[in-house]
Formats: sequence, structure tokens, C-alpha cells
Amino acid sequence: MPCGGFPPGVSPGLRRNASRMPPTQISLPDESVILTLASPGFDAGYPQVLHKDLIPPPVLDVMEWAWRTPRFPERSVRVARLSDVWVAKEGLVFDRDGNLYRETITQHSGAEIEEAHAAVLAAMAGGPEHGGIGGGKGPVLLCKKRGVGNYGHWMMEMLPKAHFVHSRLPELDARFLVAQAPEHLNNAMAFSLSMLGIDLARTIVADDAPRRFADLLVVDGLSEHGGYMSPLVLEGVDAMARDTAPAGAERLFVTRRSTGFRRIVDEDALAAHAQALGYRLVDSAALSLPEQVALFKGASRIVGVMGAAMTNIAFAPSGARVINLAPAGMPDTFFWFIATLRGLDYTEVRCAQDGPVRGVMPWDTDLILSPDDRDIIFGD
Repeated sequence: MPCGGFPPGVSPGLRRNASRMPPTQISLPDESVILTLASPGFDAGYPQVLHKDLIPPPVLDVMEWAWRTPRFPERSVRVARLSDVWVAKEGLVFDRDGNLYRETITQHSGAEIEEAHAAVLAAMAGGPEHGGIGGGKGPVLLCKKRGVGNYGHWMMEMLPKAHFVHSRLPELDARFLVAQAPEHLNNAMAFSLSMLGIDLARTIVADDAPRRFADLLVVDGLSEHGGYMSPLVLEGVDAMARDTAPAGAERLFVTRRSTGFRRIVDEDALAAHAQALGYRLVDSAALSLPEQVALFKGASRIVGVMGAAMTNIAFAPSGARVINLAPAGMPDTFFWFIATLRGLDYTEVRCAQDGPVRGVMPWDTDLILSPDDRDIIFGD
């Protein structure tokens, strides 16, 4: 079958519907909800931001509304149980009629939604042999969302769903639908699930292709990337770290050497300066997840460039000082939410961007840090 095509036997009408019409969006039915829990409200303070003037106004506007929210009120977290549904792409869930549950849309573009819809309709038209209803015992919990290749998305937005259901609904004997990920992230996913006491034999690894499930669990309300993070997500973080002893390194400098982009200009000199002041150089890509947990669990001062590895500040003790070196043009509230919930002394140093884009996003450039900034960052 040609890439992007439809299997034989799909009617012209279905072809037109799949290729031209976005899916009808529906909400999770009230009768599908099997558990509702109140997520506590919490206060939030405006972050300390150095060189805020470097942030382009449209980027600042994206963050300001969250930064200027003094209190996030109590809200509900729900677990819904759905019958005979399809999962496609990065966690989009469709009912048997091809309608899309809007609660499963997480930063997906319109084109991605339409592509997933077309693939699901094609799979439906192909009959039961295309996709198949998931067998095995126990309902399947959706632990896939947009950003499946990102460590931070996994740790703070997908893994918490696994812990939420595993800890609160053990009688369901749930299985866990996770994304197919690159090897380094796959290892972290496996470690994190194991550290929560979840049997890896109960995981189902899926790519973007549509899959049909007879019994699917969906957790709604734990997070909205960039807009909200429930205090309940820290329950999973704490459960993971419970049996891990702190490594004993109080000061960490988190490098992105192995990543190859979004690095400080002359970072080697900056790292040497940090080490001379007693900071331990940390390249998370070279460490196992338990090793990362141990390091951050014992740290009282953490400096690093904004990126996936800094998600580990979630393991730091309350009151730890965190300096996040951020590209001027990077719109992000993710780490601020983590710091707020954990009670960290959090500062962002916005850096001028230099040179070509080396990653996939416009802020994946080199960053410029002045000597004055260096003294502020590492000063007491």
C-alpha cells in the first residue's frame, strides 16, 4: 500500500470524509467516569527573570498569563473508562464512530488530527484485522500524549497517569499503553515504571498507527502543557525517589554536551569555573535514571540550560536554588510550574541567542552568557 494511502475497499465517500473533514469532537461522557479526585489549589509567585527585556513580546505574552496567576484553584482529576475505541498518533482517542475525544488533544496540530482521523477511518474500513481489539486481562491506561519523545513530557505528564491509576485503582489490574521512543528515553521510561512498582510485562508499546482497544482508561486533568500542572503529579515523583538515597553532591552544573545544541558559548570554560566552585558536572544522558534521581535529590544548588534534563529539579528538596539558563525566544512555563509545586528558589536567566539553529526549534541556537551573569549565577 502506498505511504498515506487507503486499503482496498474503502468507499469514495469515506475517502473524501477522511481527507477533507476534521473529526467531530466530543467530551468524555459523564457515565464513563469511574473516579473523580479533587486536585488541591496552590499559590504561585512571579518568577525571578534576569534579562527579561531580551524576551520577544509575543513570547513573553505566552508566558505572562501563567506567571501572573497568583493562585491556581482546586480542580478535578478524572479517570474515564471507554469501550471499543481507537488510539492513533500521540494519544488521540476516537470512538467507534470516528469522533475524537477532545480531552485527548494535547498540542496536536489540525493537520495531525486530520491525519490521525483519516488513518483511523481507514483502519475501521479495513475490518477487525486492521488494528484489532487489544486482548489480555485488565483495561489499558492511555500513557501517550503529544511530545512522546521528550523526557520531561514523559516524567511530568504521562508517567503521573500511570502512578495515579496504579496507586488508586489497583483492583483494575490495569495495563499501560506507552509510546515507542528512542532507546535512551525507552530506558528511562522502563526504569521509571519499575521504580513505581509497575510490572513491565503489563506495558503495551505502540507507534503512531491506529490501534483498537476494547477497554481503555483515560486520565484527564493532571496537566495541560504550558498551562497547568497538578500538585498530584509530585506523588509519582516522590514514589519513584522514595527508596533512592541522595548522592551527596550539593551543587550541580547540568550540561547539554551530548545534545549538541542549545549550549552556552564557551561552555567548557563555564563548566570549569563551576567545578572550581565545587559544582559537579552532570550530563544526564550518560546516567541511568536512578543515578539522576540520587544526584538531584541531594542537591541544594542547581544550574543548567533549560531542557529535558532540568526536569529532574522535580526530585530536588524544597528550598533548593535553581538557575535555569534559557534562550530569550523560548516560550516555556513547564519548569516554573515544577519549581512552584516543589517550593524551589527558581530563577531564569534569559540569554541572547547566537548562530544558526542546530536543533528543530528556533531557540535551539547557541546562547551567550556574560561574565557578569556568571558571577551572579554562581555567587552566594
